[in-house]
Amino acid sequence: MTPQPDNPSGQSPAGTNVPPEPPDPSGEAPENETRFRPEGSFYQRNRKLIWLVFVLIAVMDAVMAWLYPFPGNDMASRYSPMAEAFAAGDWRVAFHPRFGMMFSAVTGSISFVTGLNGYRSCQVASLLFFWLTVFPLWSIFRRIWGERVAAVGCLLYLMSSFLTRYAYFGLRETWKTFGIALGVCGVIAISHAPRRWRGFLIATCAGAFLMAVRGDGALYALILLLVAAKIEMSVFKRLPVRTFLCGLLMLVLISPQLWYNYEKLGYPVPECRHAQILKHIGMPPWKTPEVELP
Repeated sequence: MTPQPDNPSGQSPAGTNVPPEPPDPSGEAPENETRFRPEGSFYQRNRKLIWLVFVLIAVMDAVMAWLYPFPGNDMASRYSPMAEAFAAGDWRVAFHPRFGMMFSAVTGSISFVTGLNGYRSCQVASLLFFWLTVFPLWSIFRRIWGERVAAVGCLLYLMSSFLTRYAYFGLRETWKTFGIALGVCGVIAISHAPRRWRGFLIATCAGAFLMAVRGDGALYALILLLVAAKIEMSVFKRLPVRTFLCGLLMLVLISPQLWYNYEKLGYPVPECRHAQILKHIGMPPWKTPEVELP
């Protein structure tokens, strides 16, 4: 009887049942399987390093802002006195139709709680929203390009000297950046899961936030609603009912600001420039205004 030749491919011959090799009793995988196998996602593997870099940059930003004690023209003449007036309970000075009510409310609350002057309170608020923008940016970058690109993108954002100067000066641009990033997160959530309300609510909060901070936020809120309506109509093949409800919710969220401008200007608008546009196109005010528009 002639011996059978060895099988060089390692496969069992046809018609034979070769039992599999028993597992390693130690429980360890072979070396060639563990050498290149990642352990968790990029964020999970580098979570401590990512948070450490974020905290170090935040501390550096806070120190640099504190070492800049010279307020600009807008800060010295508008933002800082309004924050201090809110902390003192002087509502006539704290609010103005030219500015959103949220800025004065947040900065004034910081001044009231911490005892800081108006300029320092504006710096603290601007820094907080500069740092908070990292989270919606991370969500946007991670959904589109992955966690590795998200980490690099957020690092580049935090290290941008042009953007950090807004935070050092205590201006509202960091608030606006946060609102836009949050709105983009909402739009992406709508496009990924249009049958859920989560994305619509995020976009609604972002639009209301933008209108409550700056006058040009109304344009961004309108863009968010139009994009949400387009996605809803393409998915459900009907009128954008959800988007319409979100628009109503936006108006409810900024209703204090609408009422304030209605009392001052005669128009229920987010800001005085919107009232100027309505006046120039010939629309009369709904009531006798307390402030005469140019």
